[in-house]
Amino acid sequence: MGTPMTLPAAMDIRSAPAFTPLLAFLAGGHAAAIARIWPAPHEDFLALPAARRHAAAILAGRSAHAGPHIAWMVERARDADLAAELFGRDPPGGLMKAFGRLGEVLWRGEDYVRFLDLFGEPAACILIRHMKALRPETLGVIAAFPPPLRQASIVTLLGTDDLAVADLAAAFALALRIRGAAAGPGIAQRLGRAASPGALFAMARDVIQPTDFGPGGAAPMLPAPFQPVRQMEALSKTALEFRNCLRDFVADLAAGRMAVYVWRGEGGPAAVALRLDPAGWRLAEARGRDNLDLPDEALMAIVTAVQAAGVRTGESWGWLHRRLEDRAYDAPAAPGPVPAADWRARLGLGNIWD
Repeated sequence: MGTPMTLPAAMDIRSAPAFTPLLAFLAGGHAAAIARIWPAPHEDFLALPAARRHAAAILAGRSAHAGPHIAWMVERARDADLAAELFGRDPPGGLMKAFGRLGEVLWRGEDYVRFLDLFGEPAACILIRHMKALRPETLGVIAAFPPPLRQASIVTLLGTDDLAVADLAAAFALALRIRGAAAGPGIAQRLGRAASPGALFAMARDVIQPTDFGPGGAAPMLPAPFQPVRQMEALSKTALEFRNCLRDFVADLAAGRMAVYVWRGEGGPAAVALRLDPAGWRLAEARGRDNLDLPDEALMAIVTAVQAAGVRTGESWGWLHRRLEDRAYDAPAAPGPVPAADWRARLGLGNIWD
């Protein structure tokens, strides 16, 4: 079992008990909490099946549980009772069996939270119960998909490619915007039948194509403190005030593919541009004078207002479409937004030429 690991003198020995190198390897950040319940050399804990050790890590991380109660539940309780302790009343079936496929090394606390959240979602639960091995990175892929795309065939095709997962999830969201929420189940079924990654992304490219051709809808009416810019004279004055290149977009404004507003709220003023693409109106730019970035509060106020008017935020239809096409033909995909980027980056501002 090895000898107990000692702690630096500056640490409070009462709050951080000694634990063996073996426990440190298996339990990672849970080692101290586990050692309080099963002191070194931790034989009773190490003799537990892997599923019970994972359960112990979760319960040990919940301050409401006392050590003797955790030890009794983990060592002696029936699977059904332990599952209820972990999950709450009426847990989905198969929870402890799924825990047995998490591997020997304990997971991080946030990964257990994600696991339990997904296990409570019907589509993800079915998928998890049929997977032979479960790893945190795989659950991260499942979590990144909207529930209808949490299908074994899709997860198998994409593996742990975060960027590909993000592109497919974005395509599904855009398809619902173009075709309506009622089309979601059919689109998900279609994507789930793909036989290869290329076929999957070819289908994703096709479902974000417009269903009808012709002029798009009129630019939205945004409330004060937005001021619409609808005439050439007003556009020239706005370009001079903000010292930017708005006059370069006269053709797009005249054709109804772009709309410009001046926002004069707190933290402003700001020049705001919307673009019309096959998925509708999108917030394309919002900047202060000399194209300076806006304060967080001002930008968030603008985002909240345009979203309330039905305008979407995020990258353009064109950029996503090009990446889906590259993936469909197995070409290197153009760089896209990095998953989990900060909220400003996720807005996709600055792309007004698309």
